[in-house]
Amino acid sequence: MPKIEIHKSDMSDEMQRDALQVALLALNMYTKGNDIANYIKKEFDRKHGNTWQCIIGSSGYSVTHNPNSYINFSVGDKKITLFKTG
Repeated sequence: MPKIEIHKSDMSDEMQRDALQVALLALNMYTKGNDIANYIKKEFDRKHGNTWQCIIGSSGYSVTHNPNSYINFSVGDKKITLFKTG
């Protein structure tokens, strides 16, 4: 199992667990970052309402997000940022 590390989050523990589970599923099904991000975004849109965004990678970025809806974490060598807007 790859190492999982949460770098920053304002999500509930339950939503954090869901983010990690969905990410692990995505990483098992896909290899391309875009496919992984699309899967995570669509699952969170379905489970937690629309307007989720997902970034794979560690390039510089700045985002505005809804309260209690941001997590930045890594699974193995993949850095993932998931947040809700709008």
